[in-house]
Amino acid sequence: MARTLTPADEATLGQLNVIEYTREDARWQTPHEIVERDGILLFTGASDFPAFSNGVRRVDDAVPGATAVEAATEFFAARDRGFSLWTRDLPVDDDLHAAATASGIAAFGNGAPQMICRHRVPVRDLPPGVTLAPITTRAEIDDYAQMSGAAYSVYGAPAEATASHFNGPNAMVAPHVHGVLARFDGELVGGALIMLSHGIAGVYWVGVSEPARGRGIAFSVTAHVTNLAFDLGAANVQLQASEMGEPVYRRMGYEELYRYRLHLSIPEGWRP
Repeated sequence: MARTLTPADEATLGQLNVIEYTREDARWQTPHEIVERDGILLFTGASDFPAFSNGVRRVDDAVPGATAVEAATEFFAARDRGFSLWTRDLPVDDDLHAAATASGIAAFGNGAPQMICRHRVPVRDLPPGVTLAPITTRAEIDDYAQMSGAAYSVYGAPAEATASHFNGPNAMVAPHVHGVLARFDGELVGGALIMLSHGIAGVYWVGVSEPARGRGIAFSVTAHVTNLAFDLGAANVQLQASEMGEPVYRRMGYEELYRYRLHLSIPEGWRP
């Protein structure tokens, strides 16, 4: 008989999926570097943008927070790059949060909710003129990258930095990764992807081009990949919500498990 997942189990699985996606995302970029040792995951991407393109994840919660921060500081100083560090607003990450703060690596923003959906999402009619189709070709991946770059620029990320997450030959080719594109009257306006791991699925890179916002496209692409994840056997589906996306996901049935705080270490004089 399958074990019933507790909220603590769900939170752990969500964190594991995020860590695995971090590895996957780095592998999609050219050039990239992944170093994992002694419970600490360090990665660099194709861009020197500190947020998301370069960072550290504590893989083993038993590793002291100060140890993880020190390892990241040394690693990225040697590469003349800034980096991202994430902490959950859970007791398990109190020491990591304190170590980051003590090192001057301040938390940025109000934190992103880790949200969970435990059931299929009711299907809505697509907005008029909108069609959905799976991402299947290299050209579609490149189009998705460019659309995502423009969409995420609203949060201050350079378009080229976001697009570089998909610039390598292995981007989105794994059988546990699935993406969908939304087109409005034939023009690409949105997309989303899922990655399955640890018995669940994570939703990533939900984006809608600025002129197409407000038409329900984010709801449509997220609902599509959420239901696909359940079709593929996921016990639940989780995501990290942006400020813009959070109300959309709540209307869909996603609930908050905890929040991620994004800490940024930015080298003196660095400019995007």
